[in-house]
Amino acid sequence: MAAKRGDDKAWNEFISWCGERGLKAVPANPWTLAAYARWSERHHPYPTVAKNIEAIARVHHTKTRKRLDRHPMVTSTMRLIETRAKAKKSAKDKQAALFPEDDILEKKAAKKGKAGKAKKSTGKAKAIKAKGKGKKTAMKKTRKKMSASPKLVSRRRLKS
Repeated sequence: MAAKRGDDKAWNEFISWCGERGLKAVPANPWTLAAYARWSERHHPYPTVAKNIEAIARVHHTKTRKRLDRHPMVTSTMRLIETRAKAKKSAKDKQAALFPEDDILEKKAAKKGKAGKAKKSTGKAKAIKAKGKGKKTAMKKTRKKMSASPKLVSRRRLKS
């Protein structure tokens, strides 16, 4: 019954969308369903669009015996929408972090070192330590210092 309710909701939204644009919902043209999918792309996430198109196709099939979701125009439109959704998701995943993870992990390691636990030394620190220099000198050369206040830059007047 839950699938029927979802079908009804999608079908009613499709009928009202067609009515607003003066298009026939039954029997619908494959172009109409493809155009609805493109409109729906802006208003719903991809999984919802796909479920709505399937629901509309099921209801339309019961009324007219035509399978709109199998038409090449509709399938290519759905592939396009799916590709865009994946690209959008991967772009969000690849966005630069506000702070690099190395800085955060380095601070955590420094706190552990102060608490009495041993720190893991980097390759450069091991090489310097092997040459006979002390631990503090090695750590000074490998650790980047971060200041809490921003670096101030003087303003220069541009010559016109």
